[in-house]
Parts: sequence; structure tokens; C-alpha cells
Amino acid sequence: MRIEKTTRFDDVDHDAGYEYRGFNYVIRNEMDEFHVRTYDGDLGKATVVRPTSMYKNCSLRMLVDFLQSELGTSSISVYKTEVGAYEELDLNEVMFKK
Repeated sequence: MRIEKTTRFDDVDHDAGYEYRGFNYVIRNEMDEFHVRTYDGDLGKATVVRPTSMYKNCSLRMLVDFLQSELGTSSISVYKTEVGAYEELDLNEVMFKK
């Protein structure tokens, strides 16, 4: 796996009351492309934005290991279809915590 692209984002709307800043990463292996987001205010946390079916992807273990070693993540969330929201993974078991 490798980081193919890193871009900074600053999604700010003071009138609406939100401010999100961080980095978007495009990470690739031989077969897949993953879009991962980190936020400045949540150091050590990463969210797999795409694919949304990531939990069923056979490369999930490799991605978790890569994010831990390359980005120093201690918390990773992926989309949980059953609840329609992002949920944190148990990084040892690579299963949803809830």
C-alpha cells in the first residue's frame, strides 16, 4: 500500500457553526483505492470515506495496519450500512466495537 495523494481541507462555515480542518488521503494497493480523512481536532483518528462498503473489503486488515504504521492512527472508523453512520473498529479484531 502507498499514499498516492494528500490534500489539505478547510471546511469552515462560521455562520452555520462548524469548522473542520484536516487532510484527505488517497491510498492504493494493487487492486483498490481508499479515501481516508483525518481531522486536526481528532489526532490519531482516521475515517475511511470510500469505499462505503469498506467493512466487507478483504483489504481492510492491510489498510488498518498501514494507517497505524504510516499515519499513527489509534482509531479508525468505517461506514456501517446497518446504522447509516460511521462506526469505530476494534483494531485488533478488525470488527465494529458496537
